[in-house]
Amino acid sequence: MPMTDTHAKTPAKKANTKTSSPLSSKVGPSPESRFGSLLVFMGCMVLVAALSGLSIEPGGRIFVEGEIAAQDVTAPRDMLIEDQESTRARREMVSQSQPPIFDLAQMPFAQMARRIVSLLDIIASATPETTPQIQTLVAEELNIRIPTGIWSEWSRQSFHNLLMVQILPWLEEAYERGVLADRRFASDITSGMIVRDLSTENEQLHLSPADFPDLDGLMRTLDLHLRTSLNLPVNVRRAVEELLTPLLRPNLTPNQEATQARMASAVQSVDPVFYQIKKGEMIVRKGERVTAEQQQKMQAVFAGRDGGYDWDRFSGVLLLSLIFSLAIFQVTGKRRQRLTTRDALLLASVMFTVAAMAKLVAMYRFPLSRELLTMTPDIFVYSLPVAGAAGVLALFFPLLVCIFSGALMAFLCTQMLQAGFDLFLFYLIGAVGCALLLRGAQTRTDILRSSLPLLGLFLGTWAALNLLDFQGFSWFMAGSLFSATGAILSILLLLAFSPVVEYLFGYTSRFKLLEMMSLDQPLLQSLMVNAPGTYHHCLIVANMAEAGAKAIGANPLLAKVAALYHDIGKIKNPHYFIENQFGCENRHDKLAPSMSALILISHVKKGVELATEHKLGSEITDLIQQHHGSRLIVYFYQKAQKICEGKGLECVREDDFRYPGPKPQSKEAGIILLADAIEASSRTLVDPTPSRVRNHIQNLVRAVFNEGQLDDSDLSLKDLSILSETFQRILTGIFHQRIDYPKVGAHAASPPPRPEAARGIPHRFAPAR
Repeated sequence: MPMTDTHAKTPAKKANTKTSSPLSSKVGPSPESRFGSLLVFMGCMVLVAALSGLSIEPGGRIFVEGEIAAQDVTAPRDMLIEDQESTRARREMVSQSQPPIFDLAQMPFAQMARRIVSLLDIIASATPETTPQIQTLVAEELNIRIPTGIWSEWSRQSFHNLLMVQILPWLEEAYERGVLADRRFASDITSGMIVRDLSTENEQLHLSPADFPDLDGLMRTLDLHLRTSLNLPVNVRRAVEELLTPLLRPNLTPNQEATQARMASAVQSVDPVFYQIKKGEMIVRKGERVTAEQQQKMQAVFAGRDGGYDWDRFSGVLLLSLIFSLAIFQVTGKRRQRLTTRDALLLASVMFTVAAMAKLVAMYRFPLSRELLTMTPDIFVYSLPVAGAAGVLALFFPLLVCIFSGALMAFLCTQMLQAGFDLFLFYLIGAVGCALLLRGAQTRTDILRSSLPLLGLFLGTWAALNLLDFQGFSWFMAGSLFSATGAILSILLLLAFSPVVEYLFGYTSRFKLLEMMSLDQPLLQSLMVNAPGTYHHCLIVANMAEAGAKAIGANPLLAKVAALYHDIGKIKNPHYFIENQFGCENRHDKLAPSMSALILISHVKKGVELATEHKLGSEITDLIQQHHGSRLIVYFYQKAQKICEGKGLECVREDDFRYPGPKPQSKEAGIILLADAIEASSRTLVDPTPSRVRNHIQNLVRAVFNEGQLDDSDLSLKDLSILSETFQRILTGIFHQRIDYPKVGAHAASPPPRPEAARGIPHRFAPAR
C-alpha cells in the first residue's frame, strides 16, 4: 500500500473527520461510571478489612497442674512467654549487686567544732573559786568522768592552741572524705557503695568501704598523727582523746530509703526472660498429666486473648487495600480498557471470596495437617487455591490487572491468616505465575496442560522458602504435598468457576469464543440455512480477520468469532442483500433509496439484538455494532441524489444514509470493518489478478482511512500496511487462476465453461442460475 511512513507507531487518525451519527453509542466507561466502579471495589475492600480485624484465635480451656488434659492444646500464634524463675533470679542478682547509697554531710563536723570551741571557752573562763562548778558542767556536757590531771591539761592555753590550729583542721580534712559510724556494719558490702555529697548532690562510686574510716579508726589515726607527726607526749594525747571521743559523730551514713528506691528502679529496668513458642506448637497433648510449666504456658496463651476487635489491623489492611485498588484501576491507561462497574463487581467478588476462605481456615484451624506427619496447622494454608482465583481473572482481564489483583489477594490472605512474608511471597508467585501461564490458553485442554508447569512453580517456590528456614525433612515433604494440593485445587477451581463467571457476569472467555465457532450454534445454523451467501461471506471475512489480527498482534480468536457473527442481522431479511439473491430479482429496484438504506442499516441493529438475545457477550455485540462504523452507503446515497436532482427537490441528508456506528473502538473492530468492506467489494472485480486485487485493497483502505473511520481503533499506519499485504495474500489465493483441463476423449467432452470460471471467479461466489 503506497502510504507514507508505513512504520509509524502513531494511530491512524485524520484531522478533518466526520462525526458519527447521534445514534452512536458511547464506548468506554464515562468518568461517572468509572468513579462508581471504583467506589464499588473500595466498598468491598472496607468489608474485607473489617473481616481481617475479627479475632481468629480458637477457644480453649486451661488445665491446671496435675490434671489430665482432655484435649490437645496448641499455641494459636507465635508467642513469647516469660520465664518467671529466670526473671526472678536475674532481678535478685541485680538487686544484690546494687551498691547502697551513703549520704556525706559536713554538718556533723561543723556542730562538733562549735561544741569544742564552746567547751574551750567555758574551760578558759574557770577561776579557782568556780573550777569545781565548771568542771562538773563540762563533765555533764561530755557525759564522762574527767580523770585526774586531764583538767589541768585542758586548762592550758597551749592545749587550746593545739586543738584550734593543729587538730581541728586535720579533722576537717578527714571529715571531708567521710567518716563511718562503725565499719563492721559495712563489712558485708561487696558491690561497692555510692557516696552522695549532700552539699553538691554529686555521687561517686567507691568499690570498697575500706576507703572510709569509722570513728574508732579515726581516733587511732589521730593518735598516730599526734605521736608521729606532732611528737606530743602521752598525757597530751590522752587529754585530746578524752575531749574529742565524746564529741565525734559520723558524717557518712547509709540512706536506706534512697537505696531501696534505687534498687527498685534497677530491678524494674531488668527485662523479663522470655522463651518462644511457635504458632501451632503443642503445649500439652490429650491424656497427658499437666505440669506446672504447661499450666503456665496455657495461662499465658489464654490470658493474652482479649477477644476484642483489632482496630489496628483493620486500619492497616484498609489503607493498603485502597492503595492497591487505585493501582488496579489506574494500570489500564486506555479509556475504553478501563474497568467498568461489572469488572469491579467481579474483582470485588473474587477478592471477598478468597479472603473469606482464608479467614475461615484461620478461624477453624483445620486439623488435617496436625494428623498428617504431626505437622502444625501452619502448613495447611499452602493448599489454598489463591492462584486459581488469579487464573479466573486472567481469563477476562489484562495481565497487569491480574498481577496487581494477585498481589492484593496474596496480601489479604496473609493478613487473614496473620502469617508472615514467606506465605505472602508464596501466594504472590503462584498468582502471578498462574496468570502468565493462562495468558495464552485457548482451550480448556490448554489449562490442563498448564497444570504441570504450575505444579512445578509451586513446588519450586515451596522448596526455596523452606531452604531459607529449614525445619526438617518431614516438614519439607508435608509442605510439598500441600503445595501440590494447592496447584491442583487452583486448576480445578479455574475449570469449575470460569463458566459460572461467564454466566453470572456476562463475560466472553476464550473458551466461550471457541464454543461459539462450532457449526452447531443456533445462530450459525440459521445463517447457513436462511442466508447461505452471507454465511460464506462471513467465513471468508473471518479467515481474513484472523490472519490480519495475527499479523499485527491483535486478538485473532476474538476477531475471527466476531467476523463469523458480524452479519447475523441479515437473517431477518436475507433476500434484501445481494449475496443471497442468487440471480433473482433485486428487491431494492422497487424501493426508494432511503428505504433501501434503512433496510441495510437495520441489519446492524438486528444483529445486536440477536447477539444480546443469544447471549454472545458484550465483546461480540460491540464488534457487531461497530463493523460498519459510521460509513456512508454510497450507492443508495448517490441514487437518491440523482432522483432528487431529476425532480428538482432538495438534496438528501447524508446522515440518513450512514450507519449509526460507533466507529471501530479496537483493533479487532477495525480489522473486521476493513475485511468486510474488502471482501464484499472484491466480488465486483472483473479480472481479479494479483495486481488488481492489491490496488483494490489499497484504494479501499485509503478511502476508509481518509473517512476517519479508524481514528479510534488504535491501528497504526504500519498495521494498515501489514493488513493490506495479509488481505491481498488471502484474496489472491481465493481468486487464483485455474488451467483448462484437457479433453479425455470425444465421448467425454467437458461441458462449456461457465462465464464466471473464465473470469477466474470460484463457483461458490457466482450467482446461482
